[in-house]
Amino acid sequence: MAPTLPPPIPKTRIGGVPGVDRGRTLFSTERFGAGETIAIIDNPLLALPDDANMRTTCNYCLYVSGTIEFEGDVEAGPRTCKACTGCKAAVYCNAECQRAHWKLVHKAECKMFKRIRERTGKDWVPTPVRAVAQVMLLLKAGDEEIVKAFGPGGTLESNVEGFKTDEELWKDFELQATGAVVYAGLLQSDETLKQAMEVLCKIQTNAFNRFDADTGQAGIFLHPSLSMVNHSCVPNAYITFEKRKAFLKAERDLEPGDEILISYIDHTAPRRARQESLRLYHFQCNCIRCKDDLNVYEVIQACGVSPGVKWLNSCTFQPDVASLVPAYIERSKKIPKSKIEEIHWKCMELTVMGQGDPIDLARAKWKLCKPLIDAQLWAIDPLPATMLNLATMWGANRTTLVKALSLHCFLAVECWPFKYTASFAPFRVKTLMTIAKLLSAAGDMTYSGDLARYCDHEGVIGVLATVDIVSLTEVILRLVRQNGVIGGVASWDVLFGTKEMLRDIGDLQERDEKDAAMVKHWANDLQDPVSKAFWENVVLKPIKQLASFAIEIIEAELGDNKSLARK
Repeated sequence: MAPTLPPPIPKTRIGGVPGVDRGRTLFSTERFGAGETIAIIDNPLLALPDDANMRTTCNYCLYVSGTIEFEGDVEAGPRTCKACTGCKAAVYCNAECQRAHWKLVHKAECKMFKRIRERTGKDWVPTPVRAVAQVMLLLKAGDEEIVKAFGPGGTLESNVEGFKTDEELWKDFELQATGAVVYAGLLQSDETLKQAMEVLCKIQTNAFNRFDADTGQAGIFLHPSLSMVNHSCVPNAYITFEKRKAFLKAERDLEPGDEILISYIDHTAPRRARQESLRLYHFQCNCIRCKDDLNVYEVIQACGVSPGVKWLNSCTFQPDVASLVPAYIERSKKIPKSKIEEIHWKCMELTVMGQGDPIDLARAKWKLCKPLIDAQLWAIDPLPATMLNLATMWGANRTTLVKALSLHCFLAVECWPFKYTASFAPFRVKTLMTIAKLLSAAGDMTYSGDLARYCDHEGVIGVLATVDIVSLTEVILRLVRQNGVIGGVASWDVLFGTKEMLRDIGDLQERDEKDAAMVKHWANDLQDPVSKAFWENVVLKPIKQLASFAIEIIEAELGDNKSLARK
């Protein structure tokens, strides 16, 4: 029986693409500018934390225990989640969430966790097993929305036949489905197991992973209408999450009738890696990036940058990436794409092995990336990931945080604008916040006289000694807020951090009032000649200077030439 169609998300319609086999597809019925929210989905069929986080995340609203929240400008929290007194497995941030989850599914699930503890001595099960068990219990109870989605002829595609082609995966699915049936206390029969297997396939095909390493979010989110959004490695939209809500946002300008496309995977990875990541979705991506095997620079040349993105990018470290692309494309012709694929997979192998000194691992990856380094193709993976890992490692140590500052500036100038062209892309916003934090720490070291103890690079010392670090940090924090509000959600923890840091800057007694006034003038009128001069000299110039030292710093630490001169 062919699946029925779910109701469309507001301001969209569901249909097919004439002459193209793309299944069910979501189209925009209105115009959306880059960064606008297309829809907010707040009534998922499934929304649960993963097993590793279920004891620290509210099992109903998905609030992460200990997270600071704001209601407007008023701080609320942090709260501690408390366990259900019955099963002592699921936790909740307040009594309201516990009552809501009890009514929704936990009344039946609570008994399941007691059964699990009796049989295994554990108070958790793998996330897919728990998700299947929840659906099976709700199907048994006759829940109307669950039956519409998961019942015979329901709205969700299953791709059962596709999953069966992978023998090892299908065996694993059988184990998970069997566990769900047993723990849910259902009648164990061939028919029940078959139904559980189909439920698992539907979850695998249609659910979104809420993973966000910065917030501690992880788990499953499933809504039938949201599952209608198709994949492309050149997406024009993306999804971000806030507790039990999903936000579908425009990444580029959308016109009425445009197909809404998101990426299910890291769409900036080399083609073979993307194909491997898409394997479980059982389709062949035929977007322009895949069809013509385009790298990140070639995608910009082929697809352009939409007007809304250009306008929002006007106040960034790389306001016009399209004009820089031809030179990178010319250099990329020197390296066969098969070679880039080879470098990517060798670096992946090193990551999987993950043994030994982290610096030795970084050195091995840096050496593998030498063809990309020599061609200065900074935005092509795995080079950005290699630099980010190194920057993250250095940023965690006071003695090396200035090196991390240079690397993050480099990533913000030479990598992320080409991988993610929109200034509000969450990855770019997080990098700006990291730069602001590192600048603040470097400023404390500069004022205390400790900078020279931890940094022997005369160029970096010179920049930090002469730049107005407070004003530079304030401007970057304002950029974080401006772009974070567009690209993220109201409760994004990155935005909370800016409030605290901007408040601290405002409380500085020794700050020159003229400097503070200049930042406000810039923020109120970005196009004013004085503001433009301020941006160029106080912000852009030092950021690019710090970025210019990054490769030299890495080479001095990882490269073959250990005595590389410091300039």
